[in-house]
Amino acid sequence: MRERDFGHTGIRVSEIGVGLWSLATDWWAPNVNAEEILKKAYELGITFYDTGDIYGEGKAEELLAKALGNKRDNIVILTKIGYDFYNKKGRKIEQNFNIDYLEFAIKESLKRLNTDYVDILMLHNPKMNVIRNKEIFDFMQGLKKDGIVRAIGVALGPTLGWGEEGLEAIKIGYEGLEHIYNMIEQYPGKEFLKYRIGNVVRVPHASDALIEDKWPIGENKNLHRSLKNIKWIEEAVNNSKGMLEFAKSKGMKLSQLAIKFVLANPNVSTVVPNITTIKELEEFVKTEELEDLTEEDMSFISSYYEKYYKKLNDESIEETKIYK
Repeated sequence: MRERDFGHTGIRVSEIGVGLWSLATDWWAPNVNAEEILKKAYELGITFYDTGDIYGEGKAEELLAKALGNKRDNIVILTKIGYDFYNKKGRKIEQNFNIDYLEFAIKESLKRLNTDYVDILMLHNPKMNVIRNKEIFDFMQGLKKDGIVRAIGVALGPTLGWGEEGLEAIKIGYEGLEHIYNMIEQYPGKEFLKYRIGNVVRVPHASDALIEDKWPIGENKNLHRSLKNIKWIEEAVNNSKGMLEFAKSKGMKLSQLAIKFVLANPNVSTVVPNITTIKELEEFVKTEELEDLTEEDMSFISSYYEKYYKKLNDESIEETKIYK
């Protein structure tokens, strides 16, 4: 497994990472053998693990510690804070970026992860006022100074169109961003990738639309793609049939082409696909053995995007407005 720099932090991460979101939350099938997947991922050379305190309300961090705690010095852990599930009222979990809460949250994460430091700590889905808050930034910097974290960043979401927020975070001095970027939804991620920061790319398969083995895709409210309009997904799948043929001509699956596309940008630090089976894990890791995309390949994908994907990308950005 090849590794890349996480911006200018001195941290090295595997090109492909594993996200605990799909292994420890109620969105996904209950029969996922998460611990086995994590151990297999490590065997295959994956060193980057992306989690968050809200994932399974602490379950994901505990799971990572249980599966790979004895490999702590050999792995890179990214976790996120900002959702107060400790004091939830009903099913809704509110965000909380008060300094006292953030200080409490990181201490609890360290306990669950069974470690005395986190490699990368990110604010989880903050709005612009939080990103611009100097007191919060200084608090995060203080954690670095104290050796509690090695790098700080911002995880953008839950949807796509947080372009201004991401650029502001870079301007202020956050060292990493986690954001959506794929062949269909290239913006605003492409703007962030102009910067040599720690870029963690999620949703490389566009809510499964770029995984041909999952076609046709039905509506499933237990999955993260339920945040997507099913008509959008159906159109994305239909518009990807030509891209599937292109992938075949390159001797790879569409799902692998999707990962190759993301990694073709040198400013991507790591890509974190959703993984729920050993088969998916091995298929995605095998991408490393396949030939990298050429300039001609990227030119084809760019032209294809303008013709078949740009409208879908614009619609994804538009849907973010309901969260602002």
